[in-house]
Amino acid sequence: MSSASRLLYSLSAMTACAIVLTATQGQAQSTDHDWEKTYSIAAKPSLTIETGDSNLKIHSCGDCKAINVKVHTDRKLSDYRLEESQSGDHVSFLFKEKPHIGVHVSWHNRGETYVEVETPGTLDLDAKTSDGNLSASDLQGDLQIHTGDGSADLDNLRGTIRLKSSDGNMTLQNAAGTLEARSSDGHMKVDGNFSAVQLHTSDGGLDFALADGARLTAASRIESSDGTVNIRVPHDFAADLDISASDGHIDCSLPLTMDHYDSREGSGNHMHGKVNAGSVPLTIHTSDGNVTISQL
Repeated sequence: MSSASRLLYSLSAMTACAIVLTATQGQAQSTDHDWEKTYSIAAKPSLTIETGDSNLKIHSCGDCKAINVKVHTDRKLSDYRLEESQSGDHVSFLFKEKPHIGVHVSWHNRGETYVEVETPGTLDLDAKTSDGNLSASDLQGDLQIHTGDGSADLDNLRGTIRLKSSDGNMTLQNAAGTLEARSSDGHMKVDGNFSAVQLHTSDGGLDFALADGARLTAASRIESSDGTVNIRVPHDFAADLDISASDGHIDCSLPLTMDHYDSREGSGNHMHGKVNAGSVPLTIHTSDGNVTISQL
């Protein structure tokens, strides 16, 4: 082989290596605006994820054996902290805007920045957003979800469910299991087949529907500090009801065998009795708002 031929061969080999290296790196980051990675899972996964200044979408891929995370932003990825790791079947992921020194004005719509997660349907989840909307669907397990400033849209969650919203509306539909949910500033709407609930809104109304066939098996509480409470239950719903409205009225259309009713001016309204011979305790309270409870 001549010297010229050997030189040409070496250059071709170096070019091929560069192309392979670029393609390998592209599996994690394809452009200045997109990032993607897949984490292989052997058994039941657990996922800890935190985002800020972006929307977060989490949905199931059924019985798949991997967690896939995609990031897209109309800004540069270098404007964000992106930290990720995997230990066994546990994946940790963080994506938040880097702090800015001095005055910073952003004209970007955070709806154009999002993190999308596809995960096995059964998992342990701890998800948190500090500034952005969150959606999650078709998940089962120990599920903890916290939104800081944005709405939560949740569908078909099952298991032990714990929700918290600091500023934004919360919607949970087609759910099942046990539920603890707290909203500081926003409307809460919940429906599902629950065995126990603990619901609280500080500043906003609350709509709750218990699905046909559902049975409360543990003491439950539903309350609003400033907002109306509307509750719908099956016709065969059974509970020991304790309903109070400090500054509002009570409208209960259930077949209630009352132990106590107090509607004196200045004392607020208080109603206590059994529905369908009673069962576990259910306490419903509003500090400033009306309570309505009726059949589905």
